[in-house]
Amino acid sequence: MKRSVRLKWSNLQVGALITVVIAVALWASFSGGGTSIFERKQKFVCYFRNVDGLVRGSPVWMAGMEVGNVRSLEFANLDSLRRVRVVCAVKTSIWPQLTSKSEVLLGSIGFLGDKYIEIIPGDVGGVPIAPMTIIRTRDAGDVKAVFKEAEQAAATAGSVLANIDTLLDRMNRGEGTLGKIATRDDLYIQMTKLAANLTKLTADLQRNQERVVSSMERLSLSVENVSDRVNENTGTLGRIMNDPALYDNLSATSARLDTIMMRINSADGSLGLLVQDTALYTEIVELLDRVSNLVSDIEKNPRKYFKFSVF
Repeated sequence: MKRSVRLKWSNLQVGALITVVIAVALWASFSGGGTSIFERKQKFVCYFRNVDGLVRGSPVWMAGMEVGNVRSLEFANLDSLRRVRVVCAVKTSIWPQLTSKSEVLLGSIGFLGDKYIEIIPGDVGGVPIAPMTIIRTRDAGDVKAVFKEAEQAAATAGSVLANIDTLLDRMNRGEGTLGKIATRDDLYIQMTKLAANLTKLTADLQRNQERVVSSMERLSLSVENVSDRVNENTGTLGRIMNDPALYDNLSATSARLDTIMMRINSADGSLGLLVQDTALYTEIVELLDRVSNLVSDIEKNPRKYFKFSVF
């Protein structure tokens, strides 16, 4: 016997309510972005050259905290830097921190994780922007460019390591200057001898320096002793420096010599006449001439002046 199943209207109402609740929960999970769906939000606009996988519902962060989510993405193609238009909604409680100095950048959770938008707040106390205002975008770098730079760095590092390995091989084979330094003992022996010679030279220089210092000290002591003896009026130098009698004697002698020189210059006295009168000079010259003639005549005719007789 066939039985019919009748559903009560109350059961249909409960099922419909559960369906609505589940739908609202699903919508909140995809569009709420970690924030309450009942909290009021304000929207702003930003443009990106490449969103790198950013999707609707991606989180919006500020200072490491989630404050909203991405509401929409669409192509704008305004210029080379503004290709994608992104609309974000953030909580009204943090809206005063969005000023004309604020900026946004595209971030990644982990190196290859989900994308998010990071808000860099403006100056404290600045005037908040109006809803749907365009916020400047800061270029944080392209992930592909980062990968490319990493590949280039890895290739460069590999090349450097290969060169180092080749250099080490040549050194181990004793090739080149570094190889000879690494494999031969000649340089080590020479360096050891040089170090020993430098040590000896340094010691000799130090000893010479000590002798020079000692000599200088002795000289200084001698000078000090002489100075003390001079100050004490001891010895000849001390008496010369401190006794005025010697100065007086020298002064008197100088005065007398000056008087004598004046008398000589004035032809006063015998010495003055010898210096000033030319007559004596003439007579002496004539006398010497006669003596010279006499000596010559004696040499020629000695019998004229000398007579010798034996008997």
